Amino acid sequence: MYKNHFANYLVLTLSAALGYLIACRNPQRKLVRRRDILRYCLDFLLSKKALVRISIIIMVIALIMSRSRMGNTAFFAAMTITSMLGLVLFKTKTKSFTALFISLLVIDLFLVSSVFGLSEVKQRIEQTNFEKETRDEVIQDTLPLLSRFKLLGSGGGTFYTLYPHVQSDKVQHFYDHAHNEYLQFTLEFGWIATFILSILGMTCFIAAVISLRTRERPAYLGAAFASVMAFIGMGMHSTVDFPLQAPANAATFVVILALGLISKKRKSSQ
Repeated sequence: MYKNHFANYLVLTLSAALGYLIACRNPQRKLVRRRDILRYCLDFLLSKKALVRISIIIMVIALIMSRSRMGNTAFFAAMTITSMLGLVLFKTKTKSFTALFISLLVIDLFLVSSVFGLSEVKQRIEQTNFEKETRDEVIQDTLPLLSRFKLLGSGGGTFYTLYPHVQSDKVQHFYDHAHNEYLQFTLEFGWIATFILSILGMTCFIAAVISLRTRERPAYLGAAFASVMAFIGMGMHSTVDFPLQAPANAATFVVILALGLISKKRKSSQ
C-alpha cells in the first residue's frame, strides 16, 4: 500500500468522473420562472448525475486525506488548467459547464477541502525541507547511469539493483524506484523506447485537445476532457514519484488516453 499511488489513482478516476459529467450535459434550457428553476434542481437531484457529483466529493475527501502533496497539487492544477481550456476551446460554451467549473472550485476546493484537512496538506508542502529531502540526490546519482545504457536501457525493473552502485553518502535510505518516471523509464528501457512512448502519449493528448476545440457532441467532449486532465495530472505527478509502476494506475491511464484519441477519430454520426 502506497498513499501516493492511491492519490494518483484518485486523480485518474476523478478525471473520468468529471468527463462523465460533461458527457451527460443536457441541452441548454432557459430558466426564467422560479418554477422552471425548481424543476431543474429537482431533476438534477433525482438524476444519476447527482450520485456522480456526490461520489466526486467523496473522492476529493479521500484524496485530501491521503496527505499526498503532489497528488493533491496535480489534481487541483490539472482540473483548473483543463477547465480553463474547456472555457476557451469549447465551440458551444454553455452556462452549465461554467456552473460546473465554479461549483468544483467552490465546493471541492474551498468548502470540502477546508473541512477535511487541505490545510494540513498545504502545511506539509510548506514544511518540505529540500536539505532533508533526498529524492533530488537520487536523481543526480542516477543521471550518470543514462550514458551507460543509452539506446536499449538496462532492462525493466533493474533500477533497484543499479542504484546502490552509484548511491551517494547523502542518501541513507533504500530506493527501489527513482521517484521520477521519466528518468527511470529512460534508464531501464533506453532512449528509443522513451521516444516512442512520448510520441504515443503526446499524440493522444493533442488529439484530445483538438477534440475540445472541434467537437460539439457532449460524449466526445467528456472523453477529451478526461483524457487531457488525466494527462496533465499524471505528467505532474510523475516528476516526483513513480505512479506508473503500479499496474492499476498504468492500465487506467492508458484507457483514459485511448478515450481521448477515440474522441477525435470517431465519426460524428457514431
